Amino acid sequence: MTRPAVVGFAGREKWGEVLVDLVLAGLGGLLVAVAAPELSAGAPPALWLVVLYTTFAVAATVLLAVVVTTTSRLPTIGEGTVAGRPAVGLRSWAAPWWHANALDLGLAATGLALLAAGLAEGGSWAVVGAVPGLVGLWFAARVALVVLGRRRRPALWLTPDEVVADSPVGRARAARGSVRRVRSSGRRVVVDLDDDATWFACPRPWRRRAPSARVLVLDAEDVGHRPAEVADWLRSELDLADRTGRIGTSRTGEGGQRATPRPPHHHHVQE
Repeated sequence: MTRPAVVGFAGREKWGEVLVDLVLAGLGGLLVAVAAPELSAGAPPALWLVVLYTTFAVAATVLLAVVVTTTSRLPTIGEGTVAGRPAVGLRSWAAPWWHANALDLGLAATGLALLAAGLAEGGSWAVVGAVPGLVGLWFAARVALVVLGRRRRPALWLTPDEVVADSPVGRARAARGSVRRVRSSGRRVVVDLDDDATWFACPRPWRRRAPSARVLVLDAEDVGHRPAEVADWLRSELDLADRTGRIGTSRTGEGGQRATPRPPHHHHVQE
């Protein structure tokens, strides 16, 4: 089966996102405009740090709005690598992911800097600085988990012998032959398994939910194909007999018979 049709990135969904980003950036800019006149050589370090972080967040959000405005196509199915092995699959759009991680990094730096300023002042300021310091440590851990590969940008990959799903929860791997059913559910592609997947999961409290042992999920909100068509493509690649198993449609498949897995087709990735 050929890869699914590409869905353009435009219209109400796109401009609604741009508007939200610009409103948030405008509110942040207003806060900076109000606080900036209060800055002086004798201003508390906490005020400087808050203004600096807000300025950084405004700049990052405006940049995201520009990227959204100028993007007409989200990522599509193509080639990649998983643990150094060739694979074919789909990875979500990088811009929102890296914007969120940039804000996390800024919050980590600000919180830890406020802790350091409180400790330098001593007395009650050290206690006050402990609160943003703990927040900073929490966000620093989130950033570290991204660097270590324990939190990942949503993706779904096929290697010659595995299905691999990435998400902020972590990475899950399952044998191609263990796939029982592939379906779409809203903006998600769901892969049901007969055997437990192998998880390299993000620890609590930095994940919202426990990983599912026999379900792999791709959040397809920021990809260039419709989830139902991605599910059809994946069923074809895995040689599943059922090609109509979708939630929310008039026909709900219950999974199909498995055949001998075949190597994935290769296409060019466009990010």
